[in-house]
Amino acid sequence: MSSTRLSAILDGILEAGWLAAIVVTPLFFNIYSSRVFEPDKLTTLRSIALVMSAVWLVRWVEERASGRQGSRRITWRTPLVLPTLLMILAYLVSTAFSLTPYTSFFGSYQRLQGTFTTFSYIVIFFILLDRLHSRAQVDRLITTLIINSLPIALYGFVQHAGRDPLPWGGDVVRRVASNMGNAIFVAAYLIMAVPPTLSRIVDAFRSILDDEEAGTLHVLQAAAYIFIFLVQVIAIWYTKSRGPLLGLLAGVGVWIFVGLLTLQQRGLQTDSPSRRGLLKDLGQGMAFGLLTILASGAAGGAVYLLVRAGAGPDSSLPQFGALTSGGLVMAGFWLTFVVNRRGWRWLWASALVLAILAVALFFAVNPGGPLHEWAVNNPAIGRVARVLEVESGTGKVRALIWEGGLKMILPHEPIQYPPTILRSEWRPDPFNAIRILVGYGPESMYVGYNRFYPPPLGQVESRTASPDRSHNETLDSLIITGLLGFVAYIWLFGSLFYFGLRWLGLLPTDWRRRLFFGLLVGGALLALAIVLPTIGPHFFCLAIPIGMVGGLFLYLLVYALSRYADAPSDAPSHPHTILLMGLLATFVAHFVEINFGIAIASTRTTFWALAGVFVLLGLQRVAEQREEQAATVPPPPQSIPRSRRRRRRRAKAPQTIQRSPIPLSWLWPTFGAATVGALILGTLAYDFVNNVERLRDPLQVFWRSLTVIAIPASRPPRTSLGILMVFGMTWLAIGLLTVAQMVRLKVVPKRETWTAALIALLVPLAAWLIFGLVLAGRHAHIVGRVVQDINDVMQVAEFVADQVSVYYAFLFATILLGGLALAGGNLRAGRWATPAGLLALLIAALSWIAYGLVGVSGGAFPLPGDLALATALGIAGSLIVGGLLYYLIPSLGNRLEKIGWGEWTAAFVAAIVLFVVPIFAAAFNLQPIRADIVYKQGDPWDRQRQFAVSIPHYQRAVELAPKEDFYYLYLGRALLEYASSLEDVSQQTQALQETERVLLQAQAIAPLNTDHSANLARMYRRWAELPAGRDHRESLLNLASRYYETATTLSPNNPILWNEWATLYYYGMGDKVGYQRCISRSLELDSEFEQTWLIVGDVRAGEGDLEGAAEAYRTALEIKPRQPRVWNALGRVYLQLGRSAEAADALLQSLELAPNARDAWDTHRLLAIAYYQLGRLDQALAEAQTALQMAPEDQRSLVEELILQIQQPPPSEGGSP
Repeated sequence: MSSTRLSAILDGILEAGWLAAIVVTPLFFNIYSSRVFEPDKLTTLRSIALVMSAVWLVRWVEERASGRQGSRRITWRTPLVLPTLLMILAYLVSTAFSLTPYTSFFGSYQRLQGTFTTFSYIVIFFILLDRLHSRAQVDRLITTLIINSLPIALYGFVQHAGRDPLPWGGDVVRRVASNMGNAIFVAAYLIMAVPPTLSRIVDAFRSILDDEEAGTLHVLQAAAYIFIFLVQVIAIWYTKSRGPLLGLLAGVGVWIFVGLLTLQQRGLQTDSPSRRGLLKDLGQGMAFGLLTILASGAAGGAVYLLVRAGAGPDSSLPQFGALTSGGLVMAGFWLTFVVNRRGWRWLWASALVLAILAVALFFAVNPGGPLHEWAVNNPAIGRVARVLEVESGTGKVRALIWEGGLKMILPHEPIQYPPTILRSEWRPDPFNAIRILVGYGPESMYVGYNRFYPPPLGQVESRTASPDRSHNETLDSLIITGLLGFVAYIWLFGSLFYFGLRWLGLLPTDWRRRLFFGLLVGGALLALAIVLPTIGPHFFCLAIPIGMVGGLFLYLLVYALSRYADAPSDAPSHPHTILLMGLLATFVAHFVEINFGIAIASTRTTFWALAGVFVLLGLQRVAEQREEQAATVPPPPQSIPRSRRRRRRRAKAPQTIQRSPIPLSWLWPTFGAATVGALILGTLAYDFVNNVERLRDPLQVFWRSLTVIAIPASRPPRTSLGILMVFGMTWLAIGLLTVAQMVRLKVVPKRETWTAALIALLVPLAAWLIFGLVLAGRHAHIVGRVVQDINDVMQVAEFVADQVSVYYAFLFATILLGGLALAGGNLRAGRWATPAGLLALLIAALSWIAYGLVGVSGGAFPLPGDLALATALGIAGSLIVGGLLYYLIPSLGNRLEKIGWGEWTAAFVAAIVLFVVPIFAAAFNLQPIRADIVYKQGDPWDRQRQFAVSIPHYQRAVELAPKEDFYYLYLGRALLEYASSLEDVSQQTQALQETERVLLQAQAIAPLNTDHSANLARMYRRWAELPAGRDHRESLLNLASRYYETATTLSPNNPILWNEWATLYYYGMGDKVGYQRCISRSLELDSEFEQTWLIVGDVRAGEGDLEGAAEAYRTALEIKPRQPRVWNALGRVYLQLGRSAEAADALLQSLELAPNARDAWDTHRLLAIAYYQLGRLDQALAEAQTALQMAPEDQRSLVEELILQIQQPPPSEGGSP
């Protein structure tokens, strides 16, 4: 309980903060920025975590000053705390010794998953451990998680139906990407929402069956959870993601098996266990399992045959109908027995039969199994049949990445840092010897992996991409944080499994505890013993987690069997059994999934939030009912004698006063839940309100964003109510599920159900409409602006960049209002605040206002320096201070008390920290997103080759994010292209010198990034070819060669770089020896790279080795047949060799692949020559006339001469025009 009203308000804000974190991180995306998804989600999460940390700190000062610190809820003995602390240590150490310390702490451009982000997750975890007290808070969090998954899953439905109004670059119909931008990421998140939803379904049905007061509202609640569960599962299926599907199966398997073991416990309480009973139960259970399999199979087969008779040949409806009907029949059998309390002792054995059958089918459809060929050709299960495929597709990609990752963690020669403008010499990695212990640092794999890149990876993956994750959390933990982080990671998940089973009563303190640890470790070791010699040592990273999960399942089976040797027990079950089962299943699902994919912002946030809830539920530190009849008020602090040796003050025992219940107290949690709903709908509004049609009326912009598909621009707009359906169903779910849960917990009286529902519906609706119209108005304003010069263009870019500032203002205003609402029911009689806590809060709030005013006035403060943000900060600070003064001033005069130096010191330190928070948040969270928005605004100008406009955008992005080398790279490229377009030599020289400065700065920021060295080489090479470089051609080419040497040292297995260096030697420097060395190295690395053979062919053709050239071109076409340029080159060589028929075939292939290419006219000309040599004059003339129609003006005379020659009498055989 809070000691002051200020503490209660801060508690409410903290709860609103963690609810906002689990809402915003999965739901939010930013269509205005270039990255759109992960970094934008994480900067928002980090800002929330910073605010929560600041509020937590103020609350600590307030409680300390009040003299009521209470017992500590978090100690080293608290479950999960020790492995979490070890993880914090591992991240700090690995960041300190990182290859790229700055990036390791703040995160990379692509992911932003640095130490700062990891600590943001962990801060939320610790705040939950400290400040979550009541069952109502737990229910709010779980309800919010489930509701939040609904619009994400429904958006997947909209994409699958081809009704998405947003112009995504990839295919989101075949594999939906929803709010995550990646099919795997969506599925990874949704599998973490499925087990809690299942637990809520069971809980709802239990309430309906057992609660005499259950009525229509409870039935509607159960129906809503069933609907959400089905939507979640179908959306996961639409992603066609194998790793998450395996995680879902493992998680649901644990949920079912653990649930049936709890039923077994209750069944054995009524009937004494015995070995004879074991055999009987096994027989009955297996028989029931086989019977349900046969019944569901028969039902599914019958439905399949019936539907197939009326469906089309390519329809998936028969399979869907068969699966649905079979599942319903099986579920009907099982639910009948469970509800009627029959078979509780042996249903676990039935589940064992199903599990054995599922595992057998899984291996049967995967490579090596008898059903594999049939399964891979079946669209419904084709991807499941490729899970164990390691010789092709994404399975081979993962295997090759793991192969390189293993080399990274094994002993090797140190990685070399290249010379830069800051350091003039090569230097080795000074911490190479301890990399296995401390890792390379978070976000460092992207640059550290280049040296270990397996060349075959380029044959199945983009050759220009370098992995920044291994798609396996076990290997990632070793690469990023070394053995220290690996131990923390295994310890964390092992602790979750251990405590989960212990709290559920499935892990007694006898021999079975030792067996559990033995099976967990033994499962991993057995999997290693099987995998290492059969598949390869680099699969160790998959063997360890799969072995652990296998050991967990084996333990559950042994436990089920061992119960028949136990003495009868009537020990009560855990009061939170159902939810604990769901959370344990969630952790198992997540553990399996992250070892086939990548842990993302949404899954990590959800994981750490649920981990905090899991610990508190397990330890039973969650009060079922709020204390509403008594409030604790601490006595005024006594004067404390001072001495040189500070004495610890002892607070008197708190006094308890009685008070009457607060009238209408149910309104506060109702409004709190409504503000969470407002945040969900407001975030969806930010996601989808846009102005593709460039309308000027805000109302039209808002409405048509939700009801019209205006892409592509080549098609007329068409009506689609899919997104409006997402909003509508989410809105209804908010009203129904939040109110139903509060009525169940008696937070809301039954007689006030309709009033509460009205509040829970109207508040989110109003927030959605108001915020959506504000966004629509900003869109309409942009269209109405007149752009005349570059300053106007940049003002538009800045205006668009401020769109995210508007969302941040909405987000934190919602958190503040939600926090006040959630705290409202706890504002009891007693003192409002302590002077120390008030001082910390007031100074912090005033600092925000001052900071905003400086930004408005254009003062010296460099951040944020933007009118929109500064105004938002000023308004937010004014609201906080004004509201607090309104409540606090009347009581301050009577309540000022003397406090000790310790409290004032704490208040002073807190104020300093809180003053730094807004600066830190703006600099490292908001400004990088604004930079990315400005960068994206410049990209269309860049693609139109309007470099004079794109360059200022990139320069502004660099100003906003000066440590982000990505923007320097694109600024340098734009400057180089701009310089190439200039005719004045002096201007061209200046532009090239600026290009050089920018690219050298980029390399200094990230020296291990091969792209920067390679771009410097390309820049110097281009410079040497331009008029501005003619006088320094030799020195520029030597510089280019030097940087190619640097690039190939950093990425020695990249054939693209060796090929570029080879062509520099041959065409630029005339060095045939250097060319041969580089091209031989490229072929040695990867003889299956078609570009290398094309270069070899061109060089041989230039040297007159026509047969050798033809052989090289044919090799390139064997590797990759669809290459029009190579077919064209081969046709030319054949013409020169006099092999006219083969030349004609090659040229026809070229035209078939690229009929409208820029040089297609010349291909027609060459084809006319080939036909002429073959004596096929009509075809020759037709091709020549086609060439004449397509030829540019300066080449038409050449084609006309050819036509004249064709029309003359034919020459002797083998002649040529």
